[in-house]
Amino acid sequence: MLVLFLVLASGRFRSIESYAADPALLLLGTCLLLLAAALAQLTHKKIVQVKGRIVLYWICAGLLAGVQLTGSSQSIYYSVYLLFLMWVSLPSINGSATELGLVIGFTEAFSLLNASIWTGGEPLISRLIPLLLPALKALLVPFLFGLASDWLAEREFFSEDSAPSKEKPGGSSYPLLQIIHKNSGADSTCLFIRSDDGFFRLAEHVADDKTVISRFLLPEKQRLARIAANSRETVIIRADSNEERSELLPHRFPGAGDGGSLWIVLCPLGGEAALEGFLLEDFSGNKPSDSVISDLENLSEILQGTCSSEASPAGGEFSWMLKLTAACNDRNLDKAVHGMAGILSELIPDSTISIADVDNRHDRTRVWVSRGPLARWRRGKTFESSAGIAGWILKNRVPCRRSRIRSGGNSVNAFSPDSGIHDKAGSCMGVPVIREEEVIALIMAEHEDDNTFMQYHEELLLAVAGMFSMREELAGTRQKLRSISGRDTLTGLPRVTLLDRHLHQMAKEVQTYGWYVGLIVADIDGFGAINQMLGYSEADRLLKDVAERFGSCFSKDVFIARTGPDSFAACIPKAGKAVVEAMGQKAADALSYRYSGKMPDLIVPVSASIGCVYTHVNRKVLLLTGEAEKAVSDARKAGPGTCVVRKIDLSGWKKNR
Repeated sequence: MLVLFLVLASGRFRSIESYAADPALLLLGTCLLLLAAALAQLTHKKIVQVKGRIVLYWICAGLLAGVQLTGSSQSIYYSVYLLFLMWVSLPSINGSATELGLVIGFTEAFSLLNASIWTGGEPLISRLIPLLLPALKALLVPFLFGLASDWLAEREFFSEDSAPSKEKPGGSSYPLLQIIHKNSGADSTCLFIRSDDGFFRLAEHVADDKTVISRFLLPEKQRLARIAANSRETVIIRADSNEERSELLPHRFPGAGDGGSLWIVLCPLGGEAALEGFLLEDFSGNKPSDSVISDLENLSEILQGTCSSEASPAGGEFSWMLKLTAACNDRNLDKAVHGMAGILSELIPDSTISIADVDNRHDRTRVWVSRGPLARWRRGKTFESSAGIAGWILKNRVPCRRSRIRSGGNSVNAFSPDSGIHDKAGSCMGVPVIREEEVIALIMAEHEDDNTFMQYHEELLLAVAGMFSMREELAGTRQKLRSISGRDTLTGLPRVTLLDRHLHQMAKEVQTYGWYVGLIVADIDGFGAINQMLGYSEADRLLKDVAERFGSCFSKDVFIARTGPDSFAACIPKAGKAVVEAMGQKAADALSYRYSGKMPDLIVPVSASIGCVYTHVNRKVLLLTGEAEKAVSDARKAGPGTCVVRKIDLSGWKKNR
């Protein structure tokens, strides 16, 4: 009813020009604006939640009436609308600038139509059409400004993603702060965390009112910071004057809780090297009791991770969780995995952390990244998915922690059943990474000593596994799902794009370890004539048979791909001249046979020209596909079933035979 009255009244004022210039109306409008401002200041300090929202609407009504009396959108006070919308979006007010902007815009647009549509003798439609665009503008301007005000207040003019590294602990400490605050009877309980730039940021706070500034930075030279830095024990401070209050309560709004004595309990957080942060509670009136101080000190021990022998790793829960979150946020999946493995190596010292990708289709587990003393025998190696502790985890899909694994008659190893120089671990622990009820990866930790890993180590790996799973699900970057579009529909083998990606990975390993890498390409001789002789359906069965025969020539760590209509490739890691020659000849023998299929009366001889290349120069690895095709061409000229081997070095390729 109030808004309707204002709409009608504002339309009446605007439709008669003599009223717009009336000094009495200007004075009345100005008084209403001042009254709304005074009521807004009272709301800002004293009124919260539901009552605050009701008062905000009354302030809005006063602003509407005042601006309409002084000329509406043409008034010099029109900007008061926008300033009010910016102010009402502050977190301490609990207001919605978008909601009030919509009310103001609707009222302004209705007022414009009401003031102009009833003047003149023209038809209603003729008067209405020219007013639609100005009315839409009057509606959208305060609404969009309110929307922007809410967004800016939420973002606070900077992105949370670009904040420094010693940051907010992700809300994990808030329940503890609530319990301590409720039992202590303090005015506010605050947790300050040190940033890399030296400031102490108000990470979490609990207060009985809205007088605490939720986003606050405290300079390291400020009195509270200096007190916390100079004393590693709990400090109790008393302030009586307003000057001391303003100096010791910079995180409170000015004038909050004036009068009487103020007690501040300050408990530092951090190790011996540097102050990482501090807990703060302030009390009006009586001095806090000893039990309150004891509770705050216990909370400090929990947050520092020093209250038990199985506490969180050095650096506190906040820092490592933040580092892991930052690592998971990396757009490159390979960098994200390397980052998580590196952080786990820091959290579990002297251990070997391995993250393995599980290929359920081919029953293989390939170690993606490995960090630690045993990493050189883990990194890049492929194992059977049913072997070792890793196989037990994949089968049962639950975590596993084993100690004294070298003892007893049947030794148990992390990834394989065989023991050797690379299996010197005395303790092993692993957790599965599960997504959509399927194990997609493994996170394994190994240590040379017995009885090394505890329950909190397993919980740490489970937390990382959960973050890894969510990272892949949200980002959609899991390597196996990305490769679906790069696989051949007939044989199920990867195509050229995935082979190129694999060669990029091999180039990195060649650069790091100096290994040889070989590529074998097999091309079926005379496939065009065979295709016409057998027909398309039977020729497809022939291709499937050739793919199976070609793949059976190699071990599981060899990457097999279909590179053309009648050609297949195999990328062999750690393969020099002897290995490539032997594998090439084996493939030539396997693909020289007679095919009958479902036509027993029609027997087709099959043979393949084999081109083999190998190199230990990382810059030449990406050229292996093209050089192998040239070797195939030479083999075809020499005759069906011929195998040609080339070595590629810095000067070019050398033909072996």
